[in-house]
Amino acid sequence: MRDNASLLHLVADVGGTNCRLALADSDGVRADTVRRFRNDDYAGFAELAHSYIADQPSLASAAVAIAGPVGKGEGRLTNRDWHFDAKGLAETLSLNHVNLLNDLEALGHAICVLPDASLAHLSGTPTLDEPQAMVVGLGTGFNVALTHRPSGVVFSAEMGHARLPHAVETIVADALGKEQAFETVEHLFSGGGLARLHSIRTGQTLAPQDVEASDGGPETLAIAARALGALVREVAYLYLPEGGIYFNGSFARTLFSGDTSVLALAPLLSETGFDGRMARIPTYLLTDDASALQGCARYLSMTRS
Repeated sequence: MRDNASLLHLVADVGGTNCRLALADSDGVRADTVRRFRNDDYAGFAELAHSYIADQPSLASAAVAIAGPVGKGEGRLTNRDWHFDAKGLAETLSLNHVNLLNDLEALGHAICVLPDASLAHLSGTPTLDEPQAMVVGLGTGFNVALTHRPSGVVFSAEMGHARLPHAVETIVADALGKEQAFETVEHLFSGGGLARLHSIRTGQTLAPQDVEASDGGPETLAIAARALGALVREVAYLYLPEGGIYFNGSFARTLFSGDTSVLALAPLLSETGFDGRMARIPTYLLTDDASALQGCARYLSMTRS
């Protein structure tokens, strides 16, 4: 019988459009096993996972990160009609057990183990002695996860469903000339939110990835960046993530490139409260698409110890 250190496990990052799967052992994710799948090619996650593990060695367990709400061993994708049941998946895939995590929760675990090569430092003073850090995900949806690094505890949240802070609403209202154009944080800070913001401004109906290059697109991105900056300032005081704020997702990569990065970071960098502590908070952009897999592997290592 193999000892725990030699056991192999399945790790998965399930988004609305694609999935990434890999094998992990006691040293983390095996980079040569990472594969990407299109969700449209499968009826559900169980079928997709079966196609991956069919030619793999025996696996002990799995950790599956889902872009959607997770609780009590069940989860569902926000942008696809896929439902997950941990016990059912374990039986179907012949695993001892399956762990379900929200994708931001997985990234909360990942930032404790990611190498510098997986991060782009944006601002602030990098530090290793501050315990609290935070991931902010901006992509198809929006969410956050707060991490207490010494204990390994990650606090999940559903901030995307919270109302927009007044400071953010004011920026949007001034730009659009109308109140309450967006009801929640996710309605604005997501790819779909960017497309809606641009449509209200210009009358153009575009896919999120086409906004930047369109007429008026840079102005729309500038508004979104200023609004995000106001949100980040509020988040910094709410959670004191002095170990770092880590941005992830396609929308984040758009906003933190070029001049819009300056706009998005300005409110935090100009904050003088708490003897300048807020301005010193380091900020990063996650650049490795497989980061959530690393978080799943770390989660499994913690549950085994």
